[in-house]
Amino acid sequence: MSPPTPGVDDTPYIRFAIEQLTRDEDVMGHGRYSLLTSDDYPIQRILPHDGTGVHGPAAPRFPVPSPTPPLEDEPAPSMPKRISRKPVPDEVLIPVDVVDDQRELGFVPTPLRLPALVLYLILCLLVLAGLLFSLVFASDRHGLFDYDGTTTPRYFVFQYLPQLLGMILLIWLFVIEAAVYRVIPYFGMTAPRPYDRVLQDVRILPANFVLPDLRFFGAGEPLLGVTFLMFWLANATIPLLASLYQTQWITDDGPARWRWTTVRGVGWTLFALYLLLAAGVLYCMIRFRRRQSALLWDPDSLADVICLFQKSNLCHDFERTEVSPNVGSHIPPKFLRLGYWTTSQRSDVFHAVGEEHAVIHRLSMDAVPETEKPDGPTGSASADVERQRSSYASSFSRNIHSPFVRYRWTPWFLRDSAVLAWIIMAIILIIAFLVVSFVNQAVQRGFRPLLPSRTGPGGFSPANFLYSFLPTLLGMFLFLAWQPIDTYFRAIQPFANLSNPAGARAERTLLLSYPAGFPGRVTAQAIMNGDYKVAYISFVSLMALTIPVLAGGVFTAQLFTSDNEVRMVASMPGYIALCVFLTVYALSYITIWPTRKRYLPHNINTLANLMSFLYASPLFGDGAFRNVNSKADLVDRLVGASAGLTAETRDPKPSARFAFGIYMGRDGREHLGIDRLQRPGSGEMLVTPGLRR
Repeated sequence: MSPPTPGVDDTPYIRFAIEQLTRDEDVMGHGRYSLLTSDDYPIQRILPHDGTGVHGPAAPRFPVPSPTPPLEDEPAPSMPKRISRKPVPDEVLIPVDVVDDQRELGFVPTPLRLPALVLYLILCLLVLAGLLFSLVFASDRHGLFDYDGTTTPRYFVFQYLPQLLGMILLIWLFVIEAAVYRVIPYFGMTAPRPYDRVLQDVRILPANFVLPDLRFFGAGEPLLGVTFLMFWLANATIPLLASLYQTQWITDDGPARWRWTTVRGVGWTLFALYLLLAAGVLYCMIRFRRRQSALLWDPDSLADVICLFQKSNLCHDFERTEVSPNVGSHIPPKFLRLGYWTTSQRSDVFHAVGEEHAVIHRLSMDAVPETEKPDGPTGSASADVERQRSSYASSFSRNIHSPFVRYRWTPWFLRDSAVLAWIIMAIILIIAFLVVSFVNQAVQRGFRPLLPSRTGPGGFSPANFLYSFLPTLLGMFLFLAWQPIDTYFRAIQPFANLSNPAGARAERTLLLSYPAGFPGRVTAQAIMNGDYKVAYISFVSLMALTIPVLAGGVFTAQLFTSDNEVRMVASMPGYIALCVFLTVYALSYITIWPTRKRYLPHNINTLANLMSFLYASPLFGDGAFRNVNSKADLVDRLVGASAGLTAETRDPKPSARFAFGIYMGRDGREHLGIDRLQRPGSGEMLVTPGLRR
């Protein structure tokens, strides 16, 4: 085109060109909602009535065709009509049965498999048999064995071994519970009566410790709720086991002497509790059978969640939930299914979580939430909606960039004020305990029980029962109070590693599965990964079981013939060991400060909470998560096969790093969540708000 002519107004031609380009984009489906619509600038306004194309005497430098005059019997043309396109049918998810070239479903985690549960049930039955034998034999033989002192093997067998065996069963029970929490959302998707809020309300992290977890009653699993109530009652077996055997003065069976005997009331109470525990294990055998599972492997890491949801039709429900303090309130109830699917427009079969016969809303660069669509054809309505949309988008952008939102949540018991209170109380109490114990040799010399110490016909001694049951009960509280702390640090560690400004590799982020690890193994794995805080906290969680075991066996009532007085005397080897473990436990509260990198915008105890950090992530489109055959295949792809995590970019040495921060989502907008630290053609993620690498 020739240079513009001075004095000629080119505005009409510019507007005409903009209108044509905008109309072309609308026809192709890529146009954005604009403040200007075709009602503002119709074609006949752009072309002047004199046909010259200008508003003055000057002529344009290029020819402009004159409009064709309308026929006399035709009305004057009005607005040109929009070009309409043929609607494309919606793509929906269609469930399919297992086909020949697909893996058969039915994975069950090892703690919930039939052989493991049968072995646990056999141990429960052995405990029941031992209780029954102790109750019957002690009644017939005036006790079990003669008492021979506080530092002998027999003393260990009667005062420490019962609660030690009970703690082993309890730790195993915690492993079973953790496996149930991990898979129950997916088992619920295959139940005959599915629950419509399985993503929002069903926990995936253990919580049945100090207080019973009753959420299963409101999550469509009443029988499982009863089972977990039975499991929680198993915590009471440890204090009862500590007070199961007491000493009794026997005079009607040979020479008068002290003998170990069984407390009948405690024994029958334990018998009932272990019967309930066995019944709960039997229900788990029935509930978690292979034929009721639609899993391919254990979903114990973030990478597994990505594999299960990357082809789901649920991602659009999580729009902008990453900044919400309560994600579940924004997700509509839906009946979900886990299994094999195909779509109405594609023939491939894949394994995923989805809603049957529901539309697949694929996130793309031109995707707009339904709440942002214009609601009228007029320019003013379009402008109002555009302004609301802009305001909403700017508010969301401020939230994801806000440090207050980013570092908003941590459990109440790990907030700064709570941690400071725990540290102060723990130090004060342990100092007071040591002072009272060793000043003037109060424990070694003994103290008055303040209760009758005589053992009745049923083997019950008020003093012996109180000083074995109560210390063990307090020790159990300390042990159970540490378990939520251990659970939190195990679950949050992938996010702590993702919050590193330099990111972290897949084996320390997406593939971490500390909550699913066995006690002791987590400590070793965390040390090898360099997660030393998790290693120490998990070690303390296992070490704390010694506190109730030792606390229940250190005190016994003894008669001092020199002054004819009964005193409670401690077995000093066990008491010294108890003091050591209590001191380590108390000082360990200094290490539980979460630090900033372990804070998140909201909780991570449900699948919905995890999905809010993943729904728009480009990881859902990465080749490493497509058509995964097994967990080993997934690990090979993330750790040893691909750096770019796509089929196009391969590298013999894996170098992909992942991070938690602000990334460019699949819809072309900024989101807060998990992605690769850097992608080809784009800059690094904004890991820390306000600091860009």
